[in-house]
Amino acid sequence: MSTIRLRPRIRLFSQLDEKTVVSKYKSILDSNNYPFEGKVVEHHIFIKFRQKEYHFWSPELTLEVVRNYLQDDAFSDQKEPTLIRGYISPRPSLWTFFAFAYIGLGLLFLGFIVYGTSQMMLDLPTNMLWYALICLIFLAGVFIATQIGQRLGDEQTNKLLEFVNEGIA
Repeated sequence: MSTIRLRPRIRLFSQLDEKTVVSKYKSILDSNNYPFEGKVVEHHIFIKFRQKEYHFWSPELTLEVVRNYLQDDAFSDQKEPTLIRGYISPRPSLWTFFAFAYIGLGLLFLGFIVYGTSQMMLDLPTNMLWYALICLIFLAGVFIATQIGQRLGDEQTNKLLEFVNEGIA
């Protein structure tokens, strides 16, 4: 069973300077060794899968290559000059849909619970508690859908992580 994770985060350090790291990633992208395409804008790298490899659950990678400002701090564990940080996530429209689904169903659940308990305190029929249960079932369905989607995109996520590791090797 896989762990529950939302948008896996990447936080790596490199001995190379930022421009060298970005140019390394750009040359890896230009080599076409991977089934995705990308765009490099200054110190940002955006990667998504090509149309023929793309499916509904395909993840995208966003990287930022910046100077490690904590390298001069005496208490910092990381003395490397470059920080590579980013995350792997579904495309923004899918991510937004699931975020709103969780928020909307959660607020409905909360509203039904409050209304149902106030009906219960007034000795009125508590039909709203059943609606709260239905909201919980829908929330479980959304959660299961996200877990299935993560599993379907797992192979592509591993390819993106392989790309990230190749860039700092």
